[in-house]
Amino acid sequence: MSTMTPTTPAALDSSPARKRARRSAKGATTFAWGLILPAFALVLAVTVLPVARAFELSLHATEFLNAGEFVGLDNYISFFSDPSGLAGIGRTIAFTVGSLALTMPIGVGLALLLNRRFRGRTLVRTLLILPWVVSQLLAGLMWRWSVSPDIGPFGFILSAINGERTDVLANPTTAMLTLIVVNVWRTYPYAMVLALAALQSIPEEIRESARVEGASAFQELRLITLPLIRSTLLIATIVLTINAVNMVDLPLVMTGGGPVNGTDLLGLRVYREAFTLDRIGFASAIAVVMFIINVLISIVYVRVLRGDREPKRS
Repeated sequence: MSTMTPTTPAALDSSPARKRARRSAKGATTFAWGLILPAFALVLAVTVLPVARAFELSLHATEFLNAGEFVGLDNYISFFSDPSGLAGIGRTIAFTVGSLALTMPIGVGLALLLNRRFRGRTLVRTLLILPWVVSQLLAGLMWRWSVSPDIGPFGFILSAINGERTDVLANPTTAMLTLIVVNVWRTYPYAMVLALAALQSIPEEIRESARVEGASAFQELRLITLPLIRSTLLIATIVLTINAVNMVDLPLVMTGGGPVNGTDLLGLRVYREAFTLDRIGFASAIAVVMFIINVLISIVYVRVLRGDREPKRS
């Protein structure tokens, strides 16, 4: 009479096939970490470490890039107790909101137009995307020349309309409006390209079903198109918002923060405090405030996007 040896979990775990599977899984995990770690180290080097260094410098009285005496929150208190600090935050928010209020509708509208078939569509797409190729520095120099009342075509037209020499960059209100217009001109292609890519990913069957059901063009846009590209539009919004909050080049080249600090945005204030006045600690405090603003915006974005993807409960 033969005796059978019972098969236990330990025996199964020690089987050659199971051992090979474990070695294969371990090798795949090691390979995956090998691919991830260089990118993680790069992100750590260019984002986390500079932010940590900026926070450290903001708590010290600095001489160039050397942290001196520890002053705690004095740099932050100095920034918020100065009326120009809160005014700078207000101007930055106004610039950001004004830019987005124009950029997103223009970008989406042009994307809807370019999603249709018409003669010369490729040429029109190329021309419309050109402003995004131009750097902020070059765009600022070009538009500063264009609105000059002495040599610029737009400045000449405005002067002819008003009957007198008109310099839009000499008035705080018109200077901010001009800055917003230039930023919109340069950034609308980004929103347009993302929206166009999202539109082309919508199955045509969905549109055809809506038309068969008798939906008008406006209903199709409101009930089908915009909800399906909402996530893409939120991504474009967050990127353009962070870009506007951190804006330096355009106000530096076009107005230098003037007139009478009317276009002195936070990014430009950080640049001036750090590289002109050599107040690295104070500039770092402002940079940390900007970082917090960007983080809050990102949190709002993530919450909105997550709420958009979660199914509604009955």
